[in-house]
Amino acid sequence: MLTDLEARVALKELIEKYLKGRDPDYDRLIKIVQDPSRQIPIRGVLEDIRRYNKVQYTQQELELIDDLLYMYG
Repeated sequence: MLTDLEARVALKELIEKYLKGRDPDYDRLIKIVQDPSRQIPIRGVLEDIRRYNKVQYTQQELELIDDLLYMYG
């Protein structure tokens, strides 16, 4: 199971990979994910990825998403 910090870093990496340069809320999402006083917005990030990018996740990313949804979602 991921720690809170590991989950935040992993989600930030997904945001950078799939939303950088595409989503106008990119900077706001990064700030939210980096703020430990806020809950991780996993569902919102996944919705934005679907909205701005037709994605085929790797197996590792799918496992990460499953873990994040279990922990925060």
